[in-house]
Amino acid sequence: MNYQIELKEQQQKKHQATSLCLITGFAFMGIGAFTFLMGNADWVKAVFHKTIVSGVLLAICSLVYGLVVLYLIFFKAKWSNQRTYLKMIHAIVGIAFAFVFFLSHWWLAASINMIIALANLFAYFYEQKLAQPLFVTINEKIILLPATARRKQLMWAEVERLMLRHGIITIDCTDNYLFQWNVKNSTVDLEAFEAFCRAKIEANRSKRQTEEW
Repeated sequence: MNYQIELKEQQQKKHQATSLCLITGFAFMGIGAFTFLMGNADWVKAVFHKTIVSGVLLAICSLVYGLVVLYLIFFKAKWSNQRTYLKMIHAIVGIAFAFVFFLSHWWLAASINMIIALANLFAYFYEQKLAQPLFVTINEKIILLPATARRKQLMWAEVERLMLRHGIITIDCTDNYLFQWNVKNSTVDLEAFEAFCRAKIEANRSKRQTEEW
């Protein structure tokens, strides 16, 4: 027997996306404001004297971009959260700023911008991953879990209970791990499915690892 159960599409938690946008906006604003306010200091002039971009111009660009990001999250939150490509834009802009700061030998600003860029890149690809169809595949030998799960597969000897009820698939493991997902409309015969799972669990019960005292 082989069962392939499709899961409902998962969405990134809104507060995570909002937090990342806030951090991005405030980081750009902070770096830009600090550079602008300290623009007349000798050490700031020394930092930027070799670059083709003046410190003041770079500060204004960073400050303005930070304001734009914060405006979108405060006044256009619903619109911006639906545009995952904005995270890629934040990443590209962050890398560009990091590159200029790196050429200017301003390591702290370069590091902060690169961290912001990498965080937005990770968020972008993570959201793309969530949008892909996810499945739990169950067969005679193994249980294959979706790509977003903490584990990728389970042996039957690791499973204590497996149920598909009320649109939710539940996998209770022998080591107290619990996996639960909402499933799409399934045509699986529930009685036959659970009978198959119970039989496989019982057949592999003797293979479980036992503690040695």
